[in-house]
Amino acid sequence: MTSKVKKIRAAALLLALLCCLGGCIQLPKTEPSETAGSGETPKEEVTVGKHHETAVYTYSTEVDEETLKTGLSKEYLLLANKNCVLGEDYVPENLVSLPRAWTTRSMKLERRAAAALSEMVEEMLAAGVSDTYVTSAYRTYAYQQARFDEYRANEMKDITEDAYAVLGYDHIYNKYLVNHRTGLDAQDAERVVLSYSARPGTSEHQTGLCVDFITEGMGGKLDASFENYEAYTWLSQNAYRFGFILRYPKDKTEITGYQYEPWHYRFVGREAATDIYFSGLTLEEYLSATAS
Repeated sequence: MTSKVKKIRAAALLLALLCCLGGCIQLPKTEPSETAGSGETPKEEVTVGKHHETAVYTYSTEVDEETLKTGLSKEYLLLANKNCVLGEDYVPENLVSLPRAWTTRSMKLERRAAAALSEMVEEMLAAGVSDTYVTSAYRTYAYQQARFDEYRANEMKDITEDAYAVLGYDHIYNKYLVNHRTGLDAQDAERVVLSYSARPGTSEHQTGLCVDFITEGMGGKLDASFENYEAYTWLSQNAYRFGFILRYPKDKTEITGYQYEPWHYRFVGREAATDIYFSGLTLEEYLSATAS
């Protein structure tokens, strides 16, 4: 095992411990720590308080930059994952409806996140990306429960590509194909679903701080093909300027607990988003690295 993998696993274990002891909202330090005898800051380390300078960017639209800055507020660094669980009765304050002009249906988001999203979408439209819509935003605990149950039922009906990816061919062959079974049992189905969907209480969508994007060319199916569209190229280069991060990046599934989702963007405020963008960390790693 490499030292880098050990560090990542250690960070994940520390984060889980912090969640159990002090809750799942962690506020990064406001003062940077110095690395003695080093000429540069390693990529895995984050210097909070002296955020990386963003590249010169001229907006095509009028942007209220103060809306994008949260000052590393713990409200916008709320962590929801498989270790940090939101209660069934958790509902974010100040939910507002998103404009139907760039959503696929009626949906809501936390007010400041919605304002920042509006700024970002308007700028994306001005850049010529006009075939992209928000397909999911805030979800209630009950809604997430219904989705999770539906996904599990589907995995029990048929053996999917996700099943092969999670369980492996040998497991499926020996347990199902040899016995002419066409669907998974409940336990295996749940293992598969957990690779792409969250149990109720562990979904970021319940925070009211994240959105999923989809393009017209995807035919209504949300999958990794989103990275092949102009919208992803623009978002991957500019989302942090508006306080959003790619929440589930490639090669980070061991940390986030979920497969790559190029369509899922989370509002954390410009300060934290800039740190995360330039450091290459996930939100879990960022909170662990900057915990007091």
